[in-house]
Amino acid sequence: MLIYKILNAVKKLSDYVCDSQETIDAAPEYSKPFCVIGNQADADALLLVNQTAILNQKDSLFSVNLETSVEGGTKWTLVDLSTEAPNTTNQYYVLNPVTGLYSGAVGLDAANALLNQAHQDYLVFIDAANYVIMDTWIVPTPVPPTPVTQ
Repeated sequence: MLIYKILNAVKKLSDYVCDSQETIDAAPEYSKPFCVIGNQADADALLLVNQTAILNQKDSLFSVNLETSVEGGTKWTLVDLSTEAPNTTNQYYVLNPVTGLYSGAVGLDAANALLNQAHQDYLVFIDAANYVIMDTWIVPTPVPPTPVTQ
């Protein structure tokens, strides 16, 4: 039995890639609708789909500013790196929402690298950077309520 458990942060649940129909049949009833048969390549692909979806949904958490010189100082302008012209001289500042800090980068390639790192840091922070490989289904054990004594 081989099960890849992949966080679907957009839907706030887990998806499962299972090695066989028998593995799906052994799943808890509440998990079966989120199971597909596949292998590691399928798990990798689903992980990427789920990561892209959550990063797109949380896009407003990430920002990139371009620093320009103006009379009397500097100005930051919010930019979209996908529309920026290739350059090696512009000064960018990328916000990492996990740390709450801006980091500076000179040039578009360096700014893209910082933004990609911020995305990865966020995926790690929400536990969506990797999948979990299981060899059995983990079924939570209900905890009975604690009796109230007076």
